[in-house]
Amino acid sequence: MRALRDFLFGLLFLDLYRETAKLHREVRLLLEILVFGDFVGIPFLTTYYSLRLLPYIYPTFSELRKEAVKEHDIFDLLGEYHAH
Repeated sequence: MRALRDFLFGLLFLDLYRETAKLHREVRLLLEILVFGDFVGIPFLTTYYSLRLLPYIYPTFSELRKEAVKEHDIFDLLGEYHAH
C-alpha cells in the first residue's frame, strides 16, 4: 500500500513539491541576505532586529555563506522558463 501511495505522490505531486521547495529556499536566502548580509560580507546597515534574530539564524550561517557566494549561471535560470 505504501508503494502505491509513493508512486501516486511522485506521479501527481513531486514536481509541485520540488518547485515549492526551490521557491522556499530562494525566498529564505533573499530574506537572510537582506537581514544578515553584513555578516557574510555584503554591506548593509546592521539593525537592531537583525541582531535580535541572530541566535535563531546562526545554525544555518554556513549554508547561507555557501549559497550567497555561489556563482550562478544565466543559462541555468533560462532552462526553467518555457517559451509557449
